[in-house]
Amino acid sequence: MNDTKAPLILNGQAEAHAELSVLELIRRETGLALGADGRTAEGTSPGLAAAVNDEVVPRSAWAGTPLQPGDRIELLSAVQGG
Repeated sequence: MNDTKAPLILNGQAEAHAELSVLELIRRETGLALGADGRTAEGTSPGLAAAVNDEVVPRSAWAGTPLQPGDRIELLSAVQGG
């Protein structure tokens, strides 16, 4: 990974991040220690969904999906309640 900043749109806000994958961005934004499969150390789902340029990225593809300058990323978390 190099130090080049890639301007991204994250949840509607312009952000500058080094070149990284969807998984690396999620790790940075949430502080979660996720494995290469996008799961926690306990093997559970983090309750998150990611979309890049209006396309959902399956958790199994987070590590292999590089982000490009200008990409629009939406990170969504599951909410419980009634």
